[in-house]
Amino acid sequence: MSHEPLDRLLLPLSPSDPLLKPLRMGRQTFPGIWREMMPQALQQLRFPEERQAECMNCPKSCYENWRTDYRCCTYHPRISNFLLGLACQTPVGENAVDDLIRRGMLLPEGMHSSPQQWLDFVDDEHEDRFGKSQKVLCPMLDSATGYCRVHVFRNSVCSTYFCEKDQGHAGQEFWNQVQALGTQLEMRLAQWALREIGFDVEASLRALDELAPHLSQVSHDHGWHPDALRRIWGAWWGREKELLLACAAVIVKNRDRLWSIAQQQVIAEPYLFDQALLQEVPEEQREDEEDEAWEKVDLSALWQDCLVAHNALWDEPRDRFMLSPNVIFIPNHRQTAEEIYHQDKAVFIEYRFQNPERSLFFRLGISQEQQAALESFRGLGRKLREAGNDHLEFLKEMVHREVLWVVANP
Repeated sequence: MSHEPLDRLLLPLSPSDPLLKPLRMGRQTFPGIWREMMPQALQQLRFPEERQAECMNCPKSCYENWRTDYRCCTYHPRISNFLLGLACQTPVGENAVDDLIRRGMLLPEGMHSSPQQWLDFVDDEHEDRFGKSQKVLCPMLDSATGYCRVHVFRNSVCSTYFCEKDQGHAGQEFWNQVQALGTQLEMRLAQWALREIGFDVEASLRALDELAPHLSQVSHDHGWHPDALRRIWGAWWGREKELLLACAAVIVKNRDRLWSIAQQQVIAEPYLFDQALLQEVPEEQREDEEDEAWEKVDLSALWQDCLVAHNALWDEPRDRFMLSPNVIFIPNHRQTAEEIYHQDKAVFIEYRFQNPERSLFFRLGISQEQQAALESFRGLGRKLREAGNDHLEFLKEMVHREVLWVVANP
């Protein structure tokens, strides 16, 4: 295969190019590449507003002892090469990429945890230290400001993660489906872009498989060992940023057909390396990890799953409901930082379990009128419209958050 000379592929984008600008859908912003990478119909969907997942007023930091500086960024995202190449078009993003290279956290496919870093994350997950970790900290976060340095170029996991979801379990299912679709697209396009610029993907994966018997020697707490990276990168060792920019360039050049390209790709994985890494997980933690078959996923089926989950968000349930006994209402005294932040809300819903280890599940600011609508379901089995159409959307949200329970035999 002949490849376009790299000096022609590395031309910078115009600063006004939409790929360098956030895409707003509803109240949230997403990476600019979603304009081209995702199905066009995605932009016509109605997205949950996710009003509670405010990073600068993190509810998990208030109620579950998450770190106030890193919050949900106690995680090492897998960011595709072309996203990092696009990030290099901005000064802040380029500095972040330079940090990745210095730390040894960059593989040809993009930012990737080293084996030791991944094992640290698995251990944190098993011990319920997500949000509290002292060792798994995203290098993309600017700890001085609390903001992500590559926010417009973040991956689909970060783009779809909300610690509190307006639509509860239905919102969780919707975001899970969008995340799965986006992750598949990122992985497929990252490998396709590598092949387009002449990188030997199979040789790189073979190098990883050859490192499988020596996992303890290929990484450390902060990244991959240089000797391992030399083998994985091959002839491109020392030209990491050039590769990222070239991958971004072929994505930009083919921006109008990314969905079609991705549908034709099969994700190649270093199976021996992955299996060796899984064997390093302590047996009591191993059941938490799934062996994902990335290559067997149908993109069109994933997109249909997104649409099904989206419809479930907004369909009106026909059941009868009652107010959960786990709910209490607390006046907003507008004294604490959290209360002042939600000063336009007169009341807080507190959802509490009987389990003393996790008493407070969530707090939610609402109006007095919304409280009255919920109170009308106390001890009764009512349909949502019986409380009036003015609060129908709010009440559907309360069903998804299990503030209103289905009455089995009204």
